[in-house]
Amino acid sequence: MGENEIREALNRHWAASDANDFDVEHDIYREDALLEYPQSGERVKGRQNIRASRVAQPNSKRFKVRRIVGTGDLWVTEFSSHMTAGHPIR
Repeated sequence: MGENEIREALNRHWAASDANDFDVEHDIYREDALLEYPQSGERVKGRQNIRASRVAQPNSKRFKVRRIVGTGDLWVTEFSSHMTAGHPIR
């Protein structure tokens, strides 16, 4: 996959994340993906488990991408996020 394709995939991922489109949001992950939250020590293994953990959250989330940088097999997205308690942002 070329760098333009990677950037497009990341843009699709974050747009879907912002729209709470769980199907498209999780297309980017491999079946054996590992999601780690260093602040809590939580680890979620597998695309379907990552999706299930996010679907189960009662909060609506919004993301604003500040920048995406990367090359080769290392890419970083800088973003801000906001979560609401049980109701969507309007």
